[in-house]
Amino acid sequence: GCYPIAPQTLIVERLADLVAGRDDIEFANLESEHSMFGYVIAAARAGVRTFTATSSQGLLYAHEQLHRASRERVPLVIVDVNRAVFAPWSIEPDLSDSMSQRDTGWIQLYCSSAQEVLDSILCAYRIAETAMLPVMVCAEGFLLSHTSEVLDIPDQDAVDAFIPELHPPEDWVLDPERPRAFSSLPQPNAYYAFQRNVADAMDEARGLIKTVSSEFTSHFQREKIGALEILGNPEADTALVAIGTIGDSAQELLAADDDLRVIRVHTYRPFPAAELSSALAGVSYVSVIDRAAAFGSLGPLGNDVRSLDLSHVKAAVNFIAGLGGVDVTPDTLRWTLSQTRSTSAQRASVGPGYVPEGM
Repeated sequence: GCYPIAPQTLIVERLADLVAGRDDIEFANLESEHSMFGYVIAAARAGVRTFTATSSQGLLYAHEQLHRASRERVPLVIVDVNRAVFAPWSIEPDLSDSMSQRDTGWIQLYCSSAQEVLDSILCAYRIAETAMLPVMVCAEGFLLSHTSEVLDIPDQDAVDAFIPELHPPEDWVLDPERPRAFSSLPQPNAYYAFQRNVADAMDEARGLIKTVSSEFTSHFQREKIGALEILGNPEADTALVAIGTIGDSAQELLAADDDLRVIRVHTYRPFPAAELSSALAGVSYVSVIDRAAAFGSLGPLGNDVRSLDLSHVKAAVNFIAGLGGVDVTPDTLRWTLSQTRSTSAQRASVGPGYVPEGM
């Protein structure tokens, strides 16, 4: 199911080329992102494997369908090509679109390279169809969607061996021979049970993501990050926590800073609290970099990191940077580290620090 929106458009255009002339794939142009999500949800409920992609306002327009997909336990896989949201208009990247959907019940995987996007999509089908939850693979617009990169693309036989045939539960599939009602009006206790089931499935997905990543590494002989990528000095006194391409940029600091640990969060939902707590053990200073707007609160990642037990940390400071495609350079990150290291007591302010323009 497709509806083009920049900078996701290249994906649906390429898919249109790939499926032309094939009768085993249905390629549908829909009139909106809301309709597009409804289409692929219904197709999945009919028992077929589905895919779609969107960006920014398109993802926001489909917001209520995201809730529906998780609560109906639809194993849908999508790519969100991250783009800043209106207003004012921007086609440049930040993570505000997908971060604002973090509580809709979707597994969220944030990538830092085109190779990781490809690999994560393959893993996403295994994860989604085992957990019966939708998976959103996120890639920053233009920084990843419109740059060239040499990829290791596995052959079809290897992919088929990694991703088994789709066999959803029979009582879940729509079947015209067995008319039934789905998602009708339940009693409050039954409604509550549905939501609790989604939460339980999300918790179980933590171990599943780790297992699938490990099996990917073994099967394709290429490392696949599960929850976190941790680089730098394991005994460092300072840590920098980031998501996506900023996590890659932060690695450039390691050559000149031997007292730094860089932690890139790949699996943002379910949030890897235990793994991140372990990765932050022993550090005194933590810089958390968000590339998403936060009004009246800490940033999305900053809020989650600060929710951990950081009693051993002298300062955990959240920074907002890179909104609307503003460059986040190694110099930007060095500035955040200097600000954090100069904070003598644990920062207790509600709001994050916005990196000054031009920094």
